[in-house]
Amino acid sequence: MGRWDITGPDRIHSAEIRVPAGEPRKQSNNASPSVGRGGNSDFSSEEIQSRERPATQRTARAKERRIKHQDRGITYSLRSSEIEAMADVGRFRAVDVQDLARFVYQGDHARMKYDLDNLRGQRLIEQKTILGTHRAARRILTLTERGERIARKIGDLPREQRIYHGLVKPKELDHDADLYKVYQKAAKQVRERGGKVVRVRLDFELKESLNRAKEAAGHLPKDMRERWLAAVADEYGLKAEGAAIHLPDLQIEYQVQDDRTIRENLELVSRNYRQQGIQSKAAAGFTMYARAGETARIRRALRDTGLIREVLSL
Repeated sequence: MGRWDITGPDRIHSAEIRVPAGEPRKQSNNASPSVGRGGNSDFSSEEIQSRERPATQRTARAKERRIKHQDRGITYSLRSSEIEAMADVGRFRAVDVQDLARFVYQGDHARMKYDLDNLRGQRLIEQKTILGTHRAARRILTLTERGERIARKIGDLPREQRIYHGLVKPKELDHDADLYKVYQKAAKQVRERGGKVVRVRLDFELKESLNRAKEAAGHLPKDMRERWLAAVADEYGLKAEGAAIHLPDLQIEYQVQDDRTIRENLELVSRNYRQQGIQSKAAAGFTMYARAGETARIRRALRDTGLIREVLSL
């Protein structure tokens, strides 16, 4: 199956997912008309420093009362921190519990547990445990179908922002859950430059759009088809090489002070990437991230290519 194709969702219903060792995501480097994405591996991450909120603000949030919301004849009782958590989980499909504690709850685990218990009790979120060889288990949060609906209805999300429920591709969960950390690091840099993130696109969304463009151009001669795809890629802030368009793991859109909208493509590169794959991602202009202990090998793969100045570490 070519990388243009979208595989059907392999949804997960069990509470535990066992990820076999030695089955990483595969990086394809063929030159067929395609859309590519990256790999997955174990890692030991460095802590990303979060902005601490004042104790008075945390106390005020602790006293906040839940507001009742109606949907399809059911009443849901939610406070703003719970809605914020649902919005983040929905945008990234899968979020590690520890990362949610760090970035939404500023390290207040007790507060988070109280909120998550309420969300689970109302069947708005689910928690899965990823069991792997030679690593600690990870607790991953996803929205349920009703959770996605409620987050869309009452969450502070732009209309064009996609959100998701459930899990797909269990072998890729480690990688996909870590994209939330990639986003948080990139968003912090955007804020420091005076910008504001307004939209997040996962590769799922980009792939769907590009698949439609490929189908529309399928009847064209090769040279016209490549020009068409290059124009479509540019429209989405991507680059085409012939008929191939490489997808980032994550794309963020942010606005700067003069109201311009800028797109930045982010890639989480792992040790399972081949050197050619690493170089192709860099050549596409992606901002490259790697897990602790992996950056040196990736920098070596890019040495003397002039493609990128740095590989950012999680």
